[in-house]
Amino acid sequence: MKIRKKHLVKYSLEFLVIVLGVSVSFYFSELSKAADLKNSSINVQQSLLNEITEIEEYVKERENAFFSDTQTILTLQNKEIKADSLRVLKGVAVTLFNYRGFSPPNSVYNSLVSDGNLGLIQSSEIKEELSKMHNQHFYHIKSNIDDENISKKKIVNYFQLNYPKFFLEGQFSKKSANYIIELKKIIDLELTLKSFIHEKRVAMTLKNGGLKKYKESLNKIKNLLTENLLNP
Repeated sequence: MKIRKKHLVKYSLEFLVIVLGVSVSFYFSELSKAADLKNSSINVQQSLLNEITEIEEYVKERENAFFSDTQTILTLQNKEIKADSLRVLKGVAVTLFNYRGFSPPNSVYNSLVSDGNLGLIQSSEIKEELSKMHNQHFYHIKSNIDDENISKKKIVNYFQLNYPKFFLEGQFSKKSANYIIELKKIIDLELTLKSFIHEKRVAMTLKNGGLKKYKESLNKIKNLLTENLLNP
Protein backbone atom coordinates (compact mmCIF):
# COMPACT_ATOMS: atom_id res chain seq x y z
CA MET A 1 0.00 0.00 0.00
CA LYS A 2 2.87 2.33 0.88
CA ILE A 3 4.55 1.47 -2.42
CA ARG A 4 1.40 2.39 -4.34
CA LYS A 5 1.20 5.71 -2.52
CA LYS A 6 4.83 6.33 -3.22
CA HIS A 7 4.30 5.69 -6.95
CA LEU A 8 1.15 7.81 -6.96
CA VAL A 9 2.97 10.77 -5.45
CA LYS A 10 5.85 10.26 -7.86
CA TYR A 11 3.60 10.13 -10.92
CA SER A 12 1.55 13.07 -9.67
CA LEU A 13 4.67 15.16 -9.28
CA GLU A 14 5.90 14.12 -12.72
CA PHE A 15 2.53 14.99 -14.22
CA LEU A 16 2.55 18.34 -12.45
CA VAL A 17 6.05 19.09 -13.73
CA ILE A 18 4.95 18.23 -17.28
CA VAL A 19 1.83 20.39 -17.02
CA LEU A 20 3.83 23.28 -15.59
CA GLY A 21 6.45 22.86 -18.28
CA VAL A 22 3.84 22.94 -21.05
CA SER A 23 2.06 25.90 -19.44
CA VAL A 24 5.26 27.90 -19.08
CA SER A 25 6.28 27.04 -22.64
CA PHE A 26 2.85 28.08 -23.93
CA TYR A 27 3.02 31.30 -21.87
CA PHE A 28 6.39 32.30 -23.29
CA SER A 29 5.28 31.29 -26.78
CA GLU A 30 2.27 33.60 -26.47
CA LEU A 31 4.50 36.37 -25.15
CA SER A 32 6.77 35.91 -28.16
CA LYS A 33 3.80 36.00 -30.55
CA ALA A 34 2.49 39.16 -28.89
CA ALA A 35 5.93 40.79 -29.19
CA ASP A 36 6.14 39.79 -32.86
CA LEU A 37 2.68 41.23 -33.54
CA LYS A 38 3.61 44.45 -31.75
CA ASN A 39 6.83 44.78 -33.77
CA SER A 40 4.94 44.06 -37.00
CA SER A 41 2.35 46.70 -36.10
CA ILE A 42 5.11 49.23 -35.41
CA ASN A 43 6.77 48.44 -38.76
CA VAL A 44 3.46 48.82 -40.61
CA GLN A 45 2.72 52.16 -38.95
CA GLN A 46 6.24 53.43 -39.62
CA SER A 47 5.91 52.49 -43.30
CA LEU A 48 2.59 54.32 -43.48
CA LEU A 49 4.06 57.37 -41.76
CA ASN A 50 6.91 57.44 -44.28
CA GLU A 51 4.39 57.35 -47.11
CA ILE A 52 2.30 60.06 -45.42
CA THR A 53 5.39 62.31 -45.50
CA GLU A 54 5.72 61.68 -49.25
CA ILE A 55 2.02 62.42 -49.75
CA GLU A 56 2.42 65.68 -47.81
CA GLU A 57 5.06 66.90 -50.26
CA TYR A 58 2.92 65.90 -53.24
CA VAL A 59 -0.20 67.57 -51.81
CA LYS A 60 1.73 70.78 -51.11
CA GLU A 61 2.81 70.95 -54.78
CA ARG A 62 -0.71 70.15 -56.06
CA GLU A 63 -2.29 72.67 -53.70
CA ASN A 64 -0.08 75.48 -55.00
CA ALA A 65 -0.67 74.47 -58.63
CA PHE A 66 -4.46 74.12 -58.19
CA PHE A 67 -4.65 77.53 -56.48
CA SER A 68 -2.60 79.17 -59.24
CA ASP A 69 -4.83 77.64 -61.95
CA THR A 70 -8.00 78.79 -60.21
CA GLN A 71 -6.66 82.33 -59.79
CA THR A 72 -5.79 82.39 -63.50
CA ILE A 73 -9.33 81.45 -64.53
CA LEU A 74 -10.91 83.86 -62.03
CA THR A 75 -8.73 86.70 -63.33
CA LEU A 76 -9.68 85.82 -66.89
CA GLN A 77 -13.36 86.00 -65.94
CA ASN A 78 -13.03 89.54 -64.57
CA LYS A 79 -14.80 92.25 -66.57
CA GLU A 80 -11.52 93.85 -67.52
CA ILE A 81 -7.87 92.90 -67.43
CA LYS A 82 -5.70 95.36 -65.56
CA ALA A 83 -1.97 95.74 -66.01
CA ASP A 84 -1.15 93.82 -62.81
CA SER A 85 -3.33 90.92 -64.01
CA LEU A 86 -1.09 90.21 -67.01
CA ARG A 87 1.50 88.52 -64.80
CA VAL A 88 -1.13 86.12 -63.43
CA LEU A 89 -2.37 85.36 -66.94
CA LYS A 90 0.96 84.50 -68.58
CA GLY A 91 0.19 80.79 -68.23
CA VAL A 92 -3.48 81.15 -69.15
CA ALA A 93 -3.27 79.05 -72.32
CA VAL A 94 -1.83 76.08 -70.44
CA THR A 95 -4.54 76.41 -67.79
CA LEU A 96 -7.34 76.67 -70.37
CA PHE A 97 -6.20 73.94 -72.73
CA ASN A 98 -5.01 71.43 -70.13
CA TYR A 99 -5.83 70.15 -66.64
CA ARG A 100 -3.89 68.84 -63.66
CA GLY A 101 -4.39 65.33 -62.33
CA PHE A 102 -4.01 63.97 -58.81
CA SER A 103 -1.95 60.82 -58.19
CA PRO A 104 -0.51 60.80 -54.66
CA PRO A 105 1.86 57.96 -53.67
CA ASN A 106 -0.19 55.14 -52.15
CA SER A 107 1.69 51.89 -52.88
CA VAL A 108 2.31 51.12 -49.18
CA TYR A 109 -1.35 51.57 -48.26
CA ASN A 110 -2.58 49.53 -51.24
CA SER A 111 -0.12 46.72 -50.43
CA LEU A 112 -1.26 46.59 -46.79
CA VAL A 113 -4.90 46.43 -47.88
CA SER A 114 -4.28 43.68 -50.44
CA ASP A 115 -2.23 41.42 -48.14
CA GLY A 116 -4.37 42.04 -45.05
CA ASN A 117 -1.57 43.55 -42.99
CA LEU A 118 -3.55 46.72 -42.40
CA GLY A 119 -5.29 44.65 -39.72
CA LEU A 120 -2.07 44.75 -37.69
CA ILE A 121 -3.01 48.31 -36.74
CA GLN A 122 -5.27 48.09 -33.69
CA SER A 123 -6.52 51.67 -33.86
CA SER A 124 -9.87 51.69 -35.67
CA GLU A 125 -9.63 55.50 -35.88
CA ILE A 126 -6.43 55.31 -37.95
CA LYS A 127 -7.86 52.66 -40.28
CA GLU A 128 -11.11 54.59 -40.76
CA GLU A 129 -9.27 57.84 -41.50
CA LEU A 130 -6.93 56.06 -43.95
CA SER A 131 -9.91 54.60 -45.78
CA LYS A 132 -11.65 57.99 -45.83
CA MET A 133 -8.59 59.72 -47.28
CA HIS A 134 -7.64 57.09 -49.86
CA ASN A 135 -11.21 56.44 -50.98
CA GLN A 136 -13.87 59.05 -50.18
CA HIS A 137 -11.71 62.18 -50.41
CA PHE A 138 -9.54 60.86 -53.24
CA TYR A 139 -12.53 59.99 -55.43
CA HIS A 140 -14.14 63.35 -54.67
CA ILE A 141 -11.04 65.03 -56.12
CA LYS A 142 -10.84 62.54 -58.98
CA SER A 143 -14.49 62.98 -60.04
CA ASN A 144 -14.08 66.75 -60.20
CA ILE A 145 -10.86 66.36 -62.18
CA ASP A 146 -12.82 64.20 -64.63
CA ASP A 147 -15.45 66.95 -64.89
CA GLU A 148 -12.71 69.53 -65.41
CA ASN A 149 -11.23 67.40 -68.17
CA ILE A 150 -14.62 67.25 -69.91
CA SER A 151 -14.87 71.07 -69.77
CA LYS A 152 -11.30 71.39 -70.99
CA LYS A 153 -12.11 69.24 -74.03
CA LYS A 154 -15.09 71.48 -74.83
CA ILE A 155 -12.83 74.55 -74.67
CA VAL A 156 -10.16 72.92 -76.84
CA ASN A 157 -12.71 71.73 -79.40
CA TYR A 158 -14.29 75.19 -79.54
CA PHE A 159 -10.95 76.87 -80.24
CA GLN A 160 -9.90 74.21 -82.75
CA LEU A 161 -13.11 74.69 -84.72
CA ASN A 162 -13.41 78.48 -84.46
CA TYR A 163 -9.92 79.81 -83.70
CA PRO A 164 -7.44 77.09 -84.76
CA LYS A 165 -4.51 79.45 -85.27
CA PHE A 166 -5.06 81.05 -81.90
CA PHE A 167 -5.24 77.61 -80.27
CA LEU A 168 -1.97 76.46 -81.86
CA GLU A 169 -0.20 79.64 -80.81
CA GLY A 170 -1.33 79.13 -77.23
CA GLN A 171 0.09 75.67 -76.64
CA PHE A 172 2.56 75.08 -73.83
CA SER A 173 4.16 78.50 -73.47
CA LYS A 174 3.78 81.71 -71.50
CA LYS A 175 1.90 84.26 -73.50
CA SER A 176 2.47 87.90 -74.34
CA ALA A 177 0.18 90.74 -73.26
CA ASN A 178 -1.22 90.98 -76.82
CA TYR A 179 -2.18 87.30 -76.82
CA ILE A 180 -3.90 87.63 -73.43
CA ILE A 181 -5.82 90.74 -74.47
CA GLU A 182 -6.96 89.07 -77.70
CA LEU A 183 -7.99 85.96 -75.78
CA LYS A 184 -10.08 88.09 -73.44
CA LYS A 185 -11.83 89.72 -76.40
CA ILE A 186 -12.71 86.32 -77.88
CA ILE A 187 -14.11 85.04 -74.57
CA ASP A 188 -16.19 88.17 -74.03
CA LEU A 189 -17.71 87.81 -77.51
CA GLU A 190 -18.39 84.06 -77.31
CA LEU A 191 -21.09 83.21 -74.78
CA THR A 192 -20.76 79.46 -75.41
CA LEU A 193 -17.03 79.58 -74.76
CA LYS A 194 -17.63 81.65 -71.64
CA SER A 195 -20.00 78.97 -70.32
CA PHE A 196 -17.39 76.23 -70.92
CA ILE A 197 -14.80 78.23 -68.97
CA HIS A 198 -17.33 78.71 -66.16
CA GLU A 199 -17.87 74.93 -66.08
CA LYS A 200 -14.13 74.39 -65.80
CA ARG A 201 -13.81 76.88 -62.94
CA VAL A 202 -16.66 75.24 -61.00
CA ALA A 203 -14.96 71.83 -61.32
CA MET A 204 -11.63 73.35 -60.25
CA THR A 205 -13.23 74.98 -57.20
CA LEU A 206 -14.86 71.70 -56.15
CA LYS A 207 -11.55 69.91 -56.72
CA ASN A 208 -9.87 72.40 -54.38
CA GLY A 209 -12.55 71.72 -51.75
CA GLY A 210 -11.90 67.99 -52.04
CA LEU A 211 -8.17 68.55 -51.67
CA LYS A 212 -8.79 70.53 -48.47
CA LYS A 213 -10.68 67.58 -46.93
CA TYR A 214 -7.98 65.18 -48.17
CA LYS A 215 -5.33 67.33 -46.48
CA GLU A 216 -7.29 67.43 -43.21
CA SER A 217 -7.40 63.62 -43.14
CA LEU A 218 -3.71 63.50 -44.03
CA ASN A 219 -2.78 65.70 -41.05
CA LYS A 220 -5.02 63.71 -38.71
CA ILE A 221 -3.47 60.40 -39.80
CA LYS A 222 0.04 61.79 -39.37
CA ASN A 223 -0.73 62.92 -35.81
CA LEU A 224 -2.37 59.61 -34.88
CA LEU A 225 0.48 57.51 -36.28
CA THR A 226 3.12 59.69 -34.62
CA GLU A 227 1.35 59.40 -31.26
CA ASN A 228 1.04 55.62 -31.62
CA LEU A 229 4.71 55.21 -32.48
CA LEU A 230 5.80 57.40 -29.58
CA ASN A 231 3.59 55.39 -27.18
CA PRO A 232 3.53 51.83 -28.60
